Amino acid sequence: MEPLARKVSAEFFTAQLNRILKEHDGQLTLSDGTSYPSFWSFIDKVDPEQVGFVEIYARQDVNDNVEATLACDIVLVNGVITVKPHWCAYKDIRADEVISTLLVPLHLKALQGKAYIRWDDGETEPLLQNDDYQAELENVFSVSKYPSAMSWGDTADQKVKQYKMDLECATDVGRRGVSSEQAWDAYRELRYNRTV
Repeated sequence: MEPLARKVSAEFFTAQLNRILKEHDGQLTLSDGTSYPSFWSFIDKVDPEQVGFVEIYARQDVNDNVEATLACDIVLVNGVITVKPHWCAYKDIRADEVISTLLVPLHLKALQGKAYIRWDDGETEPLLQNDDYQAELENVFSVSKYPSAMSWGDTADQKVKQYKMDLECATDVGRRGVSSEQAWDAYRELRYNRTV
């Protein structure tokens, strides 16, 4: 899908996703065998106006070596796209990947207002409420079955500050409405300016 996504507009790409969903009983699963999928390449070409909502939740059927992995469902007009890589937070580098390859892209695309955490009991709650990035992080790591991901090691406080800054910067850029490489460039510049 990535080569197609690079060639067409978000509107066209989303229309094709809806066509595929209609032809396949409203279900499409995108799998990735890594913990650092190129989710941005996909979500950047999804028209945010066509997204009903996004749910982030835990799965126990992807990797038997960890408590759970995260997945996200993107609900469009004609069905649900399940993005199912190996996102997990069982150690620092993997927790970093949850932030950089799942949450930051959702914020850059300004989808955090349409995103929810789906708990194991099926209940949902908004991903971000009142710009409380601390609560967002706690909930994401909690649903991932690794709530201690925010308190590991001697630099845990610094790591949490970095994660919150990452989400704040991505949200700021997402609200500007830029996409593709311009979004990542603006995000990197904003992060750099906040760290100097």
